Amino acid sequence: MCCLIALSIATGQDARAELNLPELGGASPAATSLPYEHALGQRFLRAVRAQTPHFDDPLVVDYLEHLIFRLSEHSNLKDRRLYITLIKNRMINAFAAPGGVIGINHGLFLHAQTQHEFSAILAHELAHLSQRHFARGIEASKQAGVISIAGLLAGAILAATAGSEAGLAAITTSNGLASAQQLSYSRTREAEADRVGIATMIKADLDPRAMAYMFERLDRLNRTNAEQIPEFLRTHPVTRNRISDAYNQTESVTKKKWPPDLDYQLMRARVIVQQSAQAQGLITQLTQQPPPETTAEQAAADYALALAYIQARKFDASMRLLTSLMNQHPNHIAFEVAHIELLAAQGNVRAALSSAEKALAISPGNYPLSVLYSSLLISLNRPELASEVLADLTLRRPNDDQIWYQLAESRGLANDIPGVHQARAEYFVLNGDLDGAIKQLGYAIPLVRQNFQLSAKIKQRIDEIWVLQERSDE
Repeated sequence: MCCLIALSIATGQDARAELNLPELGGASPAATSLPYEHALGQRFLRAVRAQTPHFDDPLVVDYLEHLIFRLSEHSNLKDRRLYITLIKNRMINAFAAPGGVIGINHGLFLHAQTQHEFSAILAHELAHLSQRHFARGIEASKQAGVISIAGLLAGAILAATAGSEAGLAAITTSNGLASAQQLSYSRTREAEADRVGIATMIKADLDPRAMAYMFERLDRLNRTNAEQIPEFLRTHPVTRNRISDAYNQTESVTKKKWPPDLDYQLMRARVIVQQSAQAQGLITQLTQQPPPETTAEQAAADYALALAYIQARKFDASMRLLTSLMNQHPNHIAFEVAHIELLAAQGNVRAALSSAEKALAISPGNYPLSVLYSSLLISLNRPELASEVLADLTLRRPNDDQIWYQLAESRGLANDIPGVHQARAEYFVLNGDLDGAIKQLGYAIPLVRQNFQLSAKIKQRIDEIWVLQERSDE
């Protein structure tokens, strides 16, 4: 079900050179310490950002982050620093990396029918982190000799984000370990993550049987359409025993009826519309579906249709649906954002800006609304104010590379050239181009010579990035 990078050991000098990661051999407590795992996870995350396309919808990302953080509160995680990336990839996949890194393909939204099924995957990944399967995998493999962490991470990036045969080969190539032994480790870790994940679901008041439901869904897809399943699952199959174990663990839990969660259904609808290439075809499909059974499902169906109408430029039809939804669910952010997007698509940008300002007055600093607000300001040739909004967002979301990218663009339009270089530098850092980041800050220094405070700040940041680069080269 997942791609946990700790489950098998890889080799590869080329990968090690590219990621600047060390080789480990012999007993080394530092190699499995929490600080080491965190540093390694940051290197992995930088590489993932650089090599994979993002699913850049702040509303969906915000929902995903809140859901994972909610689940983490009920998990066994000791280190609650989490770094979440939503990858634009239709294949069903999720992965956990050391240091609190969790990656999700947007394809998971397409196939998980309920919040419970979706959360089951997330709980499983959190279990890999809380049980420190990376560190335990390293300790279990030390007897095999030198471990190439770089090869393991490079292969994991390929398999986790692309499902490619190249990534699969990089992960499953052993260095002294028999394939059967590697698979045994994998099954053991997966079974433990299943058990711990189900316990997290119970604590979070989510349907624990959703783990088994999702396994069954994956099993059916694997049998009917293998192209939908990442290559990695072919060496970690969802077996009938695994499904039975998931059901058996929930036997003592009282069954109850779980109504559809409105927020999840809306986000799922939003993803479905955004990944659809033909708006008119999707409209036909949506209008021909049988009537939904619940109010939440009806709202999600209307929301999907309203978004599809925007794409098809059928603005009046979209407005009728959104007006009704906003009356039924006042101040709901999904409907507010869609309404603002509709006004902007119509060319009524000032009305869209006014609506965004009203929504932000109710939810100050809201991430999706702030991003949308800044884009509207840029459309109205107000990049200075857009830069202020985005700069404030970077204080609350310093690890969001897309915010830094947008800040660089807005500062360029505002003719703030030193600010452009600073923002670009942070974007480059988050995407693993440390040399590029240092160069960008070097370009800024001559431009701020008269500003001693800013000049000192930039020089200090250069020193910090040099230290980061030296640690990467160790």
